[in-house]
Amino acid sequence: MSDLSDGCRAERASADGSPRWAPAAGFVLFIAGYAGTVAYVGNTGAADRLEGVVQFDMWVALLGALGGFALAAGMFFAFWLVRVVRLSRQIERTTVASWAVIVLLIQASVFAGLFLGASGAEASIDKDLAIQTRPITLFAGLCMTPGLATFLALRWIAADDSHWDESGRCRVRLIIQLRADLRRLLTTFGAFLTLLVITTGLRRRALLAFDPDLPVPPEQVLLYGLIFAVMLGAFYGLATTAIDARAQRIIDEFAPLPDPADPTLSDQIQRRNDLATLTGGGGSWRSFETTVVIAAPLLTALIGIATST
Repeated sequence: MSDLSDGCRAERASADGSPRWAPAAGFVLFIAGYAGTVAYVGNTGAADRLEGVVQFDMWVALLGALGGFALAAGMFFAFWLVRVVRLSRQIERTTVASWAVIVLLIQASVFAGLFLGASGAEASIDKDLAIQTRPITLFAGLCMTPGLATFLALRWIAADDSHWDESGRCRVRLIIQLRADLRRLLTTFGAFLTLLVITTGLRRRALLAFDPDLPVPPEQVLLYGLIFAVMLGAFYGLATTAIDARAQRIIDEFAPLPDPADPTLSDQIQRRNDLATLTGGGGSWRSFETTVVIAAPLLTALIGIATST
């Protein structure tokens, strides 16, 4: 095979990376998203009623940061999706389209549930603000679509045997690349989820500063975080289980489980453990890392609820 001379597919895809101008473009998109979000909220009827509330101004600034982050992240998600797709031997456009459709349907179900719940509430400034800022929620969701689709792409690459006909070195390199892409996605979504929970909490404080008698329970903050954390955890689980299964198959092929009576048992077990470490197999630290990224925003919300007055 020509893996050594031509390079593995994972190495070629990794070398492509994101364009050099991507960080500058991401900054410009962040500023554009921030300015657009702040301008939109400032022109709503709810904003006129909440004018002069300091907490509301802070919330608008945080919401602008959330909109800017979503827009910039959407660009990087698109780059990462393209890079993962390049890892495939061959892919149909319908396959990529099906990932987008699946993600959009799931997002539509989540948003529909949230919007219907808000629409059924009694008339209040809370309800008006929620309804008038729905376009921002939908915009952020659309920006997250290529990122969630990348989770499905990673699962597809890991599960399809046609992508694993290279040499052993290239297969290990591909596993390492998939795990790196998975960590990058999880970290970015974790940052977005954290910002979302903080923004939702400040929104509640702004409404209570305007009217302390408003029925805005602190559990609302946790609910938003929980819904999106569950969705993130589900997409992450789909990808990581497929990658773990593929890594296990590689381990079993190149370092099969030895007979307990084999006098070289220790050496073979050590080889197996070394290969598991190389392919990034499951471990207590990786499980802890994943739990912290997904659950940290919810713990923050719980602390806020416990200490709120």
